[in-house]
Amino acid sequence: MPQKGFTMIVNRLHIHAMRSTPNRDVQAGQSEAQFFHIYRRDESGRMVLVERSLSLDSAFDFCLPTLH
Repeated sequence: MPQKGFTMIVNRLHIHAMRSTPNRDVQAGQSEAQFFHIYRRDESGRMVLVERSLSLDSAFDFCLPTLH
């Protein structure tokens, strides 16, 4: 993903702040985020969408069980 925006990495899962535009979802800064995407990097290095969350808290909570 070449665009810049807020990203948090929790146990190899990447949480990206996102916002909607008329054509597609794009990365956003944390303060302008409308929702969050959670990605995992596969063996080939590509980012694969795992989950969509409405808040940073719910995205972070989604990543926590993978710590155990």
